[in-house]
Amino acid sequence: MSFSNENITLDIVRDTSIITMLKGGASIPHIVRVLFIFNKYFNTSTSLDELEKEALSWHEHFLLEGEYKQRRNYQQEIEDIITFRIKGTITLGDFYTDLNLKTKEEKDACRKALSRIVDKKILEKVDGGRTGTYRIVTNTVVRTQFIKKDDREGRKFPIILPFGLSNMCNIHPKSIIIIAGSKSAGKTSILLNIAKNNQKQHEVDYFNSDMGDEEMTDRMTNMGFTCEEDIFFNMYNQSSDFQDHITSERKIFIIDFLEIHDDFYKIGGQIKAIWDKLQNGVAIIGLQMKQGSTLGRGGDFTKEKARLYLSLDYIDVLKCTKIRIEEAKSPAAIFNEGIRGWWRHVKIIRGGSNFQSVDNMPLDETGWTGYEEEIAKKTILRPV
Repeated sequence: MSFSNENITLDIVRDTSIITMLKGGASIPHIVRVLFIFNKYFNTSTSLDELEKEALSWHEHFLLEGEYKQRRNYQQEIEDIITFRIKGTITLGDFYTDLNLKTKEEKDACRKALSRIVDKKILEKVDGGRTGTYRIVTNTVVRTQFIKKDDREGRKFPIILPFGLSNMCNIHPKSIIIIAGSKSAGKTSILLNIAKNNQKQHEVDYFNSDMGDEEMTDRMTNMGFTCEEDIFFNMYNQSSDFQDHITSERKIFIIDFLEIHDDFYKIGGQIKAIWDKLQNGVAIIGLQMKQGSTLGRGGDFTKEKARLYLSLDYIDVLKCTKIRIEEAKSPAAIFNEGIRGWWRHVKIIRGGSNFQSVDNMPLDETGWTGYEEEIAKKTILRPV
């Protein structure tokens, strides 16, 4: 193929093709496929990403300038938006904004198109949410793998936890650990010690929402760090949207702490959003807890994704913290009746940098109530 008019270039032909296809109601993915074939035929080097950006740029131009034909293919345009959003929820107002719909006739046509898309099971109306809220239906599932016996031990996440907990329960990749504590009970002390003790074995991201740089520096100095070069884990100031910073990498994500000030039940959704992003790592989440309680703000909603759940409550009379195991989904095999309900007392010392036993009990697994002498016989009694 050749062009008889020297003023006609490949770029002009490509742009004209995009304009024609868009005004004819073609979808963005379809246009990109056509342009890919076009490029391949003429041996041009434009990438798929560049082609997609070019098509979207023309699409945005037509929306802003109102250059589409009077009769638009609203259903196809809505499906394009869904394709790029991939998952989550979207409102009717979002569609109006994205498609630049202003008149009553345009909005009526959009709602009719949405009804057809709901019938096709691409979208689903959300009951109980804001009027006109839709959920994007996900049709892909990941098949569960059965891990061979010889590989199971190696698939555990070798994290170092305080008070012998590493020997008491199994932590696997994609695990959530919850540490809920009342005021001054030692949440941050435990979280920082986990970061410190694991920083040379794993990459650790520590998200701090509770302290300024000066106070955090004081805490780190109390833990024995003399300068920034001594710290091998990553520290960030972050107070919300933690799921945006969770990756599929094999690392430890520590959130100190997950804040919520009303509608406490919603915290379960925030924890799930973090769990959804995890793949090969572990997330340890600190929660605020009312003194005298055993669960963080949000109650049972905070337990749904937790493989290990600890409550920390400061005991005024004893001037110490009571640590209780509220949940341990995968106890070590030797604890054949589980470790749920076990507890111990500790004092937070040296400005929150270390721990001290209150009952002259070791700070390892043998210091928990419920750890009986029969452990040698592999007979564990339930804690009273």
